[in-house]
Amino acid sequence: MNCSTIKFMKRLLSGLVLRYFRSIAKIQLKRTKPLIIGITGSAGKTSAMTAVAAVLKDTRQVKTSEKANSESGIPLNILGLYPKNFATADWLRLMIQAPIKLVVNLITSQENYDTYVAELGIDSPFPPKNMEYLLTILQPDIGIFTTVNSIHGQYFEPLFLDQNKKPTRHDIVAAIASEKGRLIESLPVSGCAILNADEPLIAHLSNKTKAKVMTFGVKPDSTIKIVNITWTGTDTEFSFSTTTETATVSFTNYLLPSHYGHTLASALCSGLFLGQSLAEASEHLQQNLLLPPGRASLIPGKHQTKIIDSSYNSSLEPLLDMLYLLQKTPGARKFALLGDIRELGENTKQEHETLAHEAAKVCDAVYLVGPAMQQYALPIFQNKKMPAFWFKNAYEAAAQLDQDLRPNDVILVKASQNTLLLEITVELLMAEPEKAGELLCRRGDYWDHQRELLR
Repeated sequence: MNCSTIKFMKRLLSGLVLRYFRSIAKIQLKRTKPLIIGITGSAGKTSAMTAVAAVLKDTRQVKTSEKANSESGIPLNILGLYPKNFATADWLRLMIQAPIKLVVNLITSQENYDTYVAELGIDSPFPPKNMEYLLTILQPDIGIFTTVNSIHGQYFEPLFLDQNKKPTRHDIVAAIASEKGRLIESLPVSGCAILNADEPLIAHLSNKTKAKVMTFGVKPDSTIKIVNITWTGTDTEFSFSTTTETATVSFTNYLLPSHYGHTLASALCSGLFLGQSLAEASEHLQQNLLLPPGRASLIPGKHQTKIIDSSYNSSLEPLLDMLYLLQKTPGARKFALLGDIRELGENTKQEHETLAHEAAKVCDAVYLVGPAMQQYALPIFQNKKMPAFWFKNAYEAAAQLDQDLRPNDVILVKASQNTLLLEITVELLMAEPEKAGELLCRRGDYWDHQRELLR
């Protein structure tokens, strides 16, 4: 059997397994009929999902898709099933358990919720990793579109193969927005589209939906306007307004970048649509929100340092926001540990060069991990004659930083999530590494194994 035949058989088998889980999950949704809130965007989806759940927690029975956002993860999450290690035997276990779990759920009301908040992650314009496929699993009543950028852009480049020129970054981002925008176009007339007013590619979707439209952003005519963001050495405070109300939400031990204002405002919109006032929604957000690990949390480091842990994931715009925040954070010296931004395709060189120029304006030294950082960013730092170091993995970076850090230094940690795993460095530099289980991202046996593979 040749290689192409094996690949075809794997795709066929994978497709059958996905359809199997999808059909069982759809039975669950048909019987329980929850209000479904779908969240899409190039960044901020998990934080928005968590924020929406916080706003609605006190008034509704809410279930979130948690760490599941894909064509396989969402159906399993709907049923209340969770992969252990993604091995073949584990998938067989899940296939056996799925119909049994469905029956148990329907008899005992074990999965008893009236609101399902799902993160809808797409990697491609082609099924099963596109929005069109995810919408065959569930049909949201409320759709939130957080932001759009060129992440996963390499998988959209085939859409332009019949053109005589390479697609520009704008072409790629527009294609990504169009695919993600299928969520907004699919909403029912009784539903609500919650859109980022500050991004034209998202805002124009207001003309493509039958649903009620609510917007969030700094624009004056936004349904919820972001009025102000204030940072101290340890806290972040956001102020919001509608035409009739104002409200403030603050977070201790988080140095949240400005784009989090959009994330939180999108969640507040969901509260308003479902009958809450801005004051009520803000109070629920303040009381209930526990941000996921690895999203700009402030962690005490060894040698009396501060770590701004944003290691969960990265894209250019949020990274630039974090560099601005690093600049404003009090500290003796400003360091950044930066890993590759992945899945950019033709834009890889341009975006890594951009971040290098911006980081050079802020940082006293940079520590880099990943081939794109080595190829595109490192030469720029070297040309600027600033201290810059490249490492094969997060363990090596941690060893060097442990030697270099001095009291009152501040270090920003940020990278894409695939294989870089910079939470390794954070754990090795924490003042209290015994708290890694509660403070850091990517916990569990599977991720422990992935981290060991990097040694």
